[in-house]
Amino acid sequence: MMAMLNIADKIVMTGLGLRVRSFLLFIGFQTLITFIIVAFMDSYTGMPTDAVIKGVGVGVMWGIGSPAILWSLSREEVSRITPISQSHPMLAVVFAVLFLGESLSVVESVAAVLAIGGVLIAALDFSGKGGRIPISRSVGILLVAVAIVAVAQTMLKTVTDDISFWQALGLRSGGMAMVMLPMNLRRDIAIELFTFMRGRREFGALAIDVGFATIAMSLITYAIANGPLSLTSAIVGTTPLIVFFVSVFLSWKTPLPLEETLTFGIVTQKLTAAALVVSGLVIIALV
Repeated sequence: MMAMLNIADKIVMTGLGLRVRSFLLFIGFQTLITFIIVAFMDSYTGMPTDAVIKGVGVGVMWGIGSPAILWSLSREEVSRITPISQSHPMLAVVFAVLFLGESLSVVESVAAVLAIGGVLIAALDFSGKGGRIPISRSVGILLVAVAIVAVAQTMLKTVTDDISFWQALGLRSGGMAMVMLPMNLRRDIAIELFTFMRGRREFGALAIDVGFATIAMSLITYAIANGPLSLTSAIVGTTPLIVFFVSVFLSWKTPLPLEETLTFGIVTQKLTAAALVVSGLVIIALV
């Protein structure tokens, strides 16, 4: 679901032409609706004050990190960005060790090195001239955003120890809405979004995107609430490899405008990066 969400986001922004800020406004409304629905399903009353603060804080951090991830996704190829954007589980594993008392063996430490190596390979632009291999500005911003999301995911685990899964999901959504709506609720942005949604194809694409996002984040939140963070994060980390194969197939066999570069060298770089990230995280999951 996370893999398909990444691809759907890319199609909405690059293929169908919705600006990032308009897309973020849409996500802000989506998360606000989720917050309200959860309020009817599992009331927020009676929760510890510190759990509420942390739950909303998780959403605020996700609301800060997500725009940077989407902005990078709109400017780079989805198969290059995903190994980096989905590397936050590895940082979450590290934070779980540092702050939650979980431990890593020697094998798991080697796995962490593999995953970090994959992120670095994905981040480098081997097409640079003059012998330089630079990291683009969008990728640099993405790396910061990934660190923020990793902290948020670690905090989410501590929140679910005190409140229900649904309450944690609702507070996280409320925190995201608190950031995304004020940031993007402008007349021109709202007009662009509503105009975009009037198209049947465009509305359908957003509906599919919402479906992927809602199901994926609900399942991930449930898994974090009921299992070890390191294992959950490792499984989520398999996303880049799925994105790689699906995006290459769609670019090769369909007219979907994913703007993927399919030269042998670039494809090899992307596959290597995705494989290293996934290998590292899967080793952690299996050990």
